[in-house]
Amino acid sequence: MIKKYKKGDGFAYYFKAYHGIDPLTGKKIVTLRRGFKTEREARLAEAKCLADYEKKTFRTRNTTTTFKQVYETWKEHYRNTVKESTYVSQIDKADRLIIPHFGDKPINKITLSMCQAQVNKWAEDYKRFFGIISIANQIFDYAISMELIDSNPMRKTLKPKRKKKDKEELEQFYNKEELKTFFEMVQELDDIEMLTFFRLLAFTGMRKNEVGALRWTDIDLESGQLKVNQTLAKGENNKIIFQTPKTKKSQRTISLDPKTINILKDWHKYSTKGLLFKNELGSPKSIVHVNNLLNRVWRRYPDFKRITPHGFRHTHCSLLFEAGATIKEVQERLGHENIQTTMDIYAHVTQKAKNEVADKFASYIGF
Repeated sequence: MIKKYKKGDGFAYYFKAYHGIDPLTGKKIVTLRRGFKTEREARLAEAKCLADYEKKTFRTRNTTTTFKQVYETWKEHYRNTVKESTYVSQIDKADRLIIPHFGDKPINKITLSMCQAQVNKWAEDYKRFFGIISIANQIFDYAISMELIDSNPMRKTLKPKRKKKDKEELEQFYNKEELKTFFEMVQELDDIEMLTFFRLLAFTGMRKNEVGALRWTDIDLESGQLKVNQTLAKGENNKIIFQTPKTKKSQRTISLDPKTINILKDWHKYSTKGLLFKNELGSPKSIVHVNNLLNRVWRRYPDFKRITPHGFRHTHCSLLFEAGATIKEVQERLGHENIQTTMDIYAHVTQKAKNEVADKFASYIGF
């Protein structure tokens, strides 16, 4: 559209070029330029503007779309590509750790140096910072697909080395004697539900949310086996949902020892159908239910070594190695997708055994 307007004592021309609707904001995309001396001059400039707009470089230079606007559109597409719990956790991470830093900035004004500074900060503050970078990368890549930027500055950053698990984290498990003492303490509390839950954690190596999702139909007490088919997860609006386990290898069959079978039979008298552990409505208990059970133990025995619910999985893994199980056997029983996870625990257990050799020798000699 070409129009004449009054300028000083004379007239000039301007054009307003319409490029369509911005798919991210829903607003019209318009270019307005003024100050042309003749109508022909304005018309030629308009034609060039329309032609240039079809080139991606024009859009990437002139967009005012912010990172957050791209993010809001991206996450609607992302919702349909992952499990609900993954969507919830990743969006929470983006809202807390990415949007506060990049949200209000035009997507095409975010530079490599800005990204590098933020990557360094994430690496300093969070052990699992690679996951934060991964989300940011997906949002920038989406902006490329929308022809809002030419390249992804986050992918050009130098990634600091991942932090190795520290010794304190690896120590969060019980040895054989500590585990025995723990169950003696649980017996004193006289709670069959608590005993059953912790027995499954410690003697199968299951994740706490896998135990929470167990149904009696998953367990064959005659053959002494259970199948891990589902896990509990946090869905949208903090709703507890059932979904397939963490990885393909997490779907597995686990053999049960006779004592665990007997404990399950005792618990079956109180919980006869549906979920093993459920509330009055038959729905799964809270994801933090096992943490609450542990807190009861700590309140009664405040001086005993504390571990997390996941620490019982580590305990099971470590004791399997001490009992002579192979790395492959342990990987399959615990459902580790990556054998390196199994190897890390194996390396820790064997190193600890090596460190104890001198003490064993001195103790045997006696002088």
